[in-house]
Amino acid sequence: MQRRHTTIATTGTVAVLAAALLGASPGAPASAAKADGQLYLVQAVPGIEVDVEVDGRPVEQDVATGDVVGPWELPAGAQELTLSNDDWSTDVGVRLTSGAATDVVLHLPAARGGDPVASTYAVPDAPIGPGKARVVLAHTATAPPADVRVDGRTVFTNIANGEYAEADVPSGGHAVALLPSGSDRGAFLGPIDVDLPAETVTMVYAVGSPQDNSMRAVAHSAALASDGSVAPTRIETGSSAGLARDLLTAVLGPR
Repeated sequence: MQRRHTTIATTGTVAVLAAALLGASPGAPASAAKADGQLYLVQAVPGIEVDVEVDGRPVEQDVATGDVVGPWELPAGAQELTLSNDDWSTDVGVRLTSGAATDVVLHLPAARGGDPVASTYAVPDAPIGPGKARVVLAHTATAPPADVRVDGRTVFTNIANGEYAEADVPSGGHAVALLPSGSDRGAFLGPIDVDLPAETVTMVYAVGSPQDNSMRAVAHSAALASDGSVAPTRIETGSSAGLARDLLTAVLGPR
């Protein structure tokens, strides 16, 4: 088990595979065959520390804001994660898939003043073509639905708290911002310059609240196997998040 003290930024550069996030280098490809599933916790609630139990067994204490802890190698199937501190406790049911990784993100709800909630995200580990990178951006902030702007163009629309957007994009640097849905000004977050190395998947979580200027990004990454293809092939959104497909093609290249 590792604890990663991730880079958290509002503007500027997030080098998501740099030593600040991952140590010396990415781990083994996320699709590597394993009998167990992998579980990570992303602690995205500002100003608190939490303790972690898996199926009643303590595995980590004092997990601070911005920490990514894990992976815990656990049998595939149903697992129960308990997250707590002196003021509250919550149980999170997670179903793990053999050989796959899952993120549990502890974050605040869209409405101010709510108790922390947990959302789960499967780390997409399908092979990817040379020169491409996969990015998942999840809205886990205390903020209304948002649009995602990449390199100055709106590419995902109306992503609500708990939802996510996923794309395979050309590797390299991209400027990413989160704005109120339907607006072209007053960004909640960013723009952040995100470096996406080839053949990796990067999970990026927008956290905090624009009302108190606490918006941040928390990220972690893993290596992917190559599928040998040339052009970007996959564009997906989670839940009801909308996708501006024509703009996405213009920004991120042919599909």
